[in-house]
Amino acid sequence: MHSSRLVPATLSTTLLASACLLGFGRLSAVETPAGIPTIWVLGDSTAHNTGQGRNGQPVEGWGTPLADYFDPIKAVVENVGHAGTSSRTYYNNPQDWPRVLPLIKSGDYLLLVFGINDGGPPTSVRSRGSIPGIGDETVNLPRPDGTVEVAHTYGWYMTAMTTDARAKGAHVCLLTVTTRNMWTNPKVKFRDATPIGPLPPDYDPKEDRIERGTADGKYTEWTKELGPKLHVPVLDLTNLCADKYEKMGREAANAFYSDHNHTYKPGADLVAGTIVSGLKAFPHSPFLALLSAKGEAVPTADAKYVSANSPPAP
Repeated sequence: MHSSRLVPATLSTTLLASACLLGFGRLSAVETPAGIPTIWVLGDSTAHNTGQGRNGQPVEGWGTPLADYFDPIKAVVENVGHAGTSSRTYYNNPQDWPRVLPLIKSGDYLLLVFGINDGGPPTSVRSRGSIPGIGDETVNLPRPDGTVEVAHTYGWYMTAMTTDARAKGAHVCLLTVTTRNMWTNPKVKFRDATPIGPLPPDYDPKEDRIERGTADGKYTEWTKELGPKLHVPVLDLTNLCADKYEKMGREAANAFYSDHNHTYKPGADLVAGTIVSGLKAFPHSPFLALLSAKGEAVPTADAKYVSANSPPAP
């Protein structure tokens, strides 16, 4: 880590102004941290993953190569994603959110994305899902020791982590779920991206469509609904990646994946670069001042993929 390096005063002032304009939170100049900001990556295996894929090559989550897109003199990227977690299990696991929250400082940034593993509702404490939706519903889950876990909705956990981080002066950006490598075509059935059986003569690859969010896109929409409710920026990573994959074609996109969820290293880098392109698209983006040469070279995404959700003027 490079926490001993200091941000020049002009850079700190620029970051503060940009973050406030965008809706990443309101900080006064005296609250700006003396050290460089940390960009925290919170997610599941799509963000943080290790091991080997089905072709023997290493798999990786996008939060690891994301660091290459930022200048280490200006920002530190900390990938604290945890494979297999949902918003609920990440929030509750002592090694995840309860450990990360005390480390967050004023002026930091959080890239928060869950939903892949949130399918529910949970039926026991062993279930990893949350209650679908963003409402206030709860369910009591008895623990073996006789105590009870009160489980909440996906939106409740995302709101709780957002609120906790902002209370410490951090800026939160919600990302919709990463695009899974699951395809459909009116003439063909696929297992993930692989055709089941021979392709028919009338198969048209231009009709291949990739999944756009888990639960028929509900988690993508719920994340978007949280943005204006919480006045936090939202990057529609689901559709930004989906549009990119459909443009390159199913077979080319499939080469980046080990299965329907997990990317090889080149795939992780592709997603990381796509996220950076989206972060650059926010108006007055505070991330622009933090980029490395590699990050600066990434084309800015279309503004249709981002929602600033700035708080109303005082």
